Amino acid sequence: MLRRLFIVSNALDDATRSRRGITTDSPAASLKVLSMCRAVRRAGVRPLVLSLGRGRADGTGRWFGATVKRVNGVPVLYAAFSHRPVASQLVSLLSPAMLLWRARKLAGEKTVVFYNRLPAYVPALLLASALRLRTVLDLEDGELPPGTLAPRQRLGAAMRRLFDRRCSGGALLACRALEGGTALRPVACYYGTVDCRPADGRWPDGTVSVLLGGTVSRDTGAHLVAAAIERLRRERPEWARGLRLDVTGQGDALLDLQRLAGDNAPALVVHGRTSAAAYRAIVEKAQVGLALKPRSGPLSRTTFPSKVIELAGAGLLVLTTDISDVREVLGEGALYLDDETPEGLVDRLRWIVQHPAQAQAIADAGRRRTLERCEPAKAGRALANFLFPRAA
Repeated sequence: MLRRLFIVSNALDDATRSRRGITTDSPAASLKVLSMCRAVRRAGVRPLVLSLGRGRADGTGRWFGATVKRVNGVPVLYAAFSHRPVASQLVSLLSPAMLLWRARKLAGEKTVVFYNRLPAYVPALLLASALRLRTVLDLEDGELPPGTLAPRQRLGAAMRRLFDRRCSGGALLACRALEGGTALRPVACYYGTVDCRPADGRWPDGTVSVLLGGTVSRDTGAHLVAAAIERLRRERPEWARGLRLDVTGQGDALLDLQRLAGDNAPALVVHGRTSAAAYRAIVEKAQVGLALKPRSGPLSRTTFPSKVIELAGAGLLVLTTDISDVREVLGEGALYLDDETPEGLVDRLRWIVQHPAQAQAIADAGRRRTLERCEPAKAGRALANFLFPRAA
């Protein structure tokens, strides 16, 4: 039987994001959604992304109608988007249900995945339930941390109850600890997929390029990077001449790193938000990828840094904190930052620069571990069996 997968999310391609003037999206979330679609397509499932196509309204009143396009072969149906604040919220509340209503007549068995528990998805969730479609929650984040404003906590609790009642097909979890964050069953961990390309020639002699990408904030360890650079520039060790750092993305710590940008050892280049193509080019030139969410952070157990899969799959050595399921996935195929201080980070960077052969061996082990779990064909079959159990 023909199987169709609808994913309700806010996945965006670069061209649509730029045309609509959106700066508040999540590139990592978009990548994970589109990669999921490509993976299940290998298992014979036909995916369709139903995207909000939105960001923060800038008040200009610009309007963008609903559109459909293919993004790397994946069909994406973008909802309309308004840059008027009130209208923007209303459009995004109604649009996913309208898109799902249009797609309901497509032939085949249908499953609808909701990427996280967003209020904007509620009408679409209720419609899918009324149409008796199989519905699955893709849970990426844990409960709101302590100190969150009470109205947000109440809203979060209401969303949890509603999705737990209405998702008939269980939940995909970003990490094992999230199993306690939902009453849905069955559950399965899904860490993402990557095309693990050969990494030959990635480790040239005499230099090591380190990448910090994604959200650039204290919550992702950007303050450690800034402090480590400051320390190295004060002390001027000889080995730091062979070190270069590239920073991509955006966040509240970006200005701190821009202040340090320059060629002084270690060299630092702050790219800011880049296109997907420009980011891939930076990744291909790097040897080390940083994933430094603090273990003491409020979501250290209940969120998985999907970037470690991307970086390890590309052949980079992942220098990471030991949070969530990272050790479960990468094992000894990563270098762990046990001392989450600037001095600890400097020590790990020094070891990498001075031991490139051993560092490359760890990177190769991480790439193999990622391939075992997140190779698209293998992950796609597992996803398809979970999302369409009657056809398994």
